Amino acid sequence: MIKDLNAQLEIYRQYLQKAKFREFSPEHNQAVSFLERFPRKLTPEESDEFSKAIQAALISLPKQESIAEEPFERLIPKKGWLRDYYDYTLTSEPPAVFHFMSALSVLGASLERNIFFDKSFYKVYPNMATVLIAPTGKCRKTSATNIALSLGRAVGVNTLSERVTPEALIGGLGGRETASGLVYAPELAVFLGKQQYLQGMVPLLTTLFDCPDVWKSTTIMRGEASLSGVALSMLAASTLEWFVDALPREAFSGGFMSRLLFVVQEDTDRTYAIPTRPEGHLYEGLREGLVAIKDIRGEVTMHPTAREWYEKWYRKHHRTAVFDDKFAGYHERMPDHLLRLAFIMKVAQDGQLLLDHEDLTHALNVLDWLERRLPNVFDGVASSQLGAVHQKIVTQLKMNGGRMIHSLLLRKMQHMINARQFAEAILTLKESRTIEEHRSSIEHSYELIEARREK
Repeated sequence: MIKDLNAQLEIYRQYLQKAKFREFSPEHNQAVSFLERFPRKLTPEESDEFSKAIQAALISLPKQESIAEEPFERLIPKKGWLRDYYDYTLTSEPPAVFHFMSALSVLGASLERNIFFDKSFYKVYPNMATVLIAPTGKCRKTSATNIALSLGRAVGVNTLSERVTPEALIGGLGGRETASGLVYAPELAVFLGKQQYLQGMVPLLTTLFDCPDVWKSTTIMRGEASLSGVALSMLAASTLEWFVDALPREAFSGGFMSRLLFVVQEDTDRTYAIPTRPEGHLYEGLREGLVAIKDIRGEVTMHPTAREWYEKWYRKHHRTAVFDDKFAGYHERMPDHLLRLAFIMKVAQDGQLLLDHEDLTHALNVLDWLERRLPNVFDGVASSQLGAVHQKIVTQLKMNGGRMIHSLLLRKMQHMINARQFAEAILTLKESRTIEEHRSSIEHSYELIEARREK
């Protein structure tokens, strides 16, 4: 009986990972807190109480109806520069969300500190730190970023790439009227790697992403380094495995993760053996449009109805409990992410700086879509070595259509664990109803239960 209850608990926990983590009912949050007080190994005396609690929690779970299940294309603006960009990239294989977020990041970088939303004690600028996450070669991450970057470079965006050290980053931002720039890291794990010469990069980026008016340091380089009017953006890409395994541990603490917007995809629905390059005038139209947007300056304000909507949403957001500490930092910074997305999309649409409530709800819908995929990233970061093994097995199954034979899966995992550890990991995934084992006279295989349901 205890084994069954533990399996039930694991199913519940995995459901929570996939569910939207911000909008549970108070009763549901209470049930979560109640369940979290129990260890995974329950005594017989606890079983009845636990069974009642988990059933109550499962009943209170929200229905899985979310904009995240809809195609991202429905969130593309109907008009303006971002719609034109979407049309321009229709014959390029990366998924629409990769193109959209790459364009949004370059657009924000081109605006530098020209526009802002004043929150009294600090200002929200249009700089974005975006990370595209996908398996190697699956979603053409670099293709998506390169198209957007070509436009950014064409209008003079200060792009910092390759193996930029902390000293080189400061040098690349210095000597300008405003210390603005776009860090481009097609392999984020390399850019933020654990090498000695990259020490200090993560805390430096964490500080500069906040766009200080003046930044000074005597520790980054010899002598005093100083920057004025900072506006630093980032457009990066990585596989989930490299992101988790290769980054220094400091990258996962101190607020760095909460400043990033992760765009997670496992595949693309676009396939073109020989893509058709768009007409040259379309590119020129985008370039000219970006030049015009760069010239927009001023303070972003809200229509009274938008302000009323935002204040109501903010109070609700602030009161909403976050059941998983891994999301706490992101939860706190989400209001600024929301504002940033809203006014960048607004400027791209009609060049205006007055937000209405439709602009805010549109931005929230984009964040909702992205957030549904966040648990994979944060769970991977926070996992133990054993958790990383489980995640690796699940990833391998997903990359192979949801099912693999035993020998092939073991070969893919042998660099991480031996056969005994593999068997223990498989047992855990089976008991948690993550995978199912199929035996035949030839060789047994494993199948993701989630993938089977989708079929």
